[in-house]
Amino acid sequence: MKDITIRVCFRDASGAITDGQQDFELTDFAGFLPAIGDQVLEPGVLQGLDRHKPENRTVWTVVGRVFNPKDLPNYVCLVVETRTGSEADAWI
Repeated sequence: MKDITIRVCFRDASGAITDGQQDFELTDFAGFLPAIGDQVLEPGVLQGLDRHKPENRTVWTVVGRVFNPKDLPNYVCLVVETRTGSEADAWI
């Protein structure tokens, strides 16, 4: 089986979906394809910010998965909604 590429797309409050232009491999998600309802801690933090402070992090919640988007074989689009990290997320 060929490896798959996972593209992240963002759904905003109005329901519009935009291409995040970020590709990941399964290894970036511990070898699993995130399912609807899963939460992902965005790996990036803006330069100069303390990555250990929850308010500087972004959490993605998977709200949809699209297989073969734009007729691209071996691609899966994860549709996510984003939120800023909070003190409740400090453990992650």
